[in-house]
Amino acid sequence: MKGLMTGFAWLLVVVLIAVAGLAIYVMPRDDQVPAEAEAVVVLGGAGPERAALGIELAEEHDLELVLSSSASIFGRWQGLTCGEDAICFEPSPENTAGEAENVARMAEERGWDHVVVATSNFHTSRSRMLFSQCLGSDNVSVVGRTAADQATDTNPRLMLREATGVIAGLTVARAC
Repeated sequence: MKGLMTGFAWLLVVVLIAVAGLAIYVMPRDDQVPAEAEAVVVLGGAGPERAALGIELAEEHDLELVLSSSASIFGRWQGLTCGEDAICFEPSPENTAGEAENVARMAEERGWDHVVVATSNFHTSRSRMLFSQCLGSDNVSVVGRTAADQATDTNPRLMLREATGVIAGLTVARAC
């Protein structure tokens, strides 16, 4: 009986990872940037493509620009100054859930009703989930960009990390 339960537990884990993988890699989606959006938040990590996307969205839609962790470095590479051209912050904790929690506090302080999250394609599903937990699903739009190194989007280790991150975000590691 114990062996059957262990086998069932492993099967459940595999099924959950497969479902999360489908959501992340087979059905990722970009949201439209709504007219009521007030800020675009560029998530840290990855490469300069996220910052470039966020800067484009901020300019195109006249949004306040928020750069998290390494995104501020890439913003500086593009001539932006923290405090003048963008709000820069270091999330605590230093992960996507921490970014969502910090942005939720910023949104409350600044009166933002809707934020746009700029990230990588492989990261849109988990980002949408975590930011929705903090801000509400009607108050978040997520837009992704292909990584500068396109192989990143199909890296098996990264795919597994994102899939387990989705499962954790739905269960034991929820944001907010």
